[in-house]
Amino acid sequence: MGTLRSPNIETFVGDPKTGWHFSSYPLLRGGLNFPVIVSHGSVFIKTQGAAPSLVQAHLDTGASVTSIDIKLAHHMRLTPVGTSQMMTAGGMVRTPSFIIDLQFPASTLSSRTNLSISSCDMGFDVNSPLSDIQNFGILIGRDVMALWNIVWNGPTSTVIIND
Repeated sequence: MGTLRSPNIETFVGDPKTGWHFSSYPLLRGGLNFPVIVSHGSVFIKTQGAAPSLVQAHLDTGASVTSIDIKLAHHMRLTPVGTSQMMTAGGMVRTPSFIIDLQFPASTLSSRTNLSISSCDMGFDVNSPLSDIQNFGILIGRDVMALWNIVWNGPTSTVIIND
């Protein structure tokens, strides 16, 4: 069992292995965002020049499937493995699908390997610094969240994530 931690968010007061504490300001301003490492799925032979990317992820309870920003997918030279239909605010769209490995740095959460994901345009800027928590390249959907125990205490702005 692992726990998610981040250096840019204060540690939960109590047992340091139980989770993160988020002040209300970052949660209200940008939602639940944290760094992840995205790489080609382990099922693929690593292609030259396709290094893993450290990007911000956004926990999206409205998304059934985890998605990557299409510009980030192209930047990383991810191999499309098909297409998927996604319901968006603008209606149903078809987008490329990919297989990635997902790691959670500064945490003990288990990595997700060969995760089948969709894609969308989130306005990701590959040149923006990681500290820009509004520039997320991954939306963590319910497919990944279903593997976690997530406790969100609104009044105290406390979020604890365990797998």
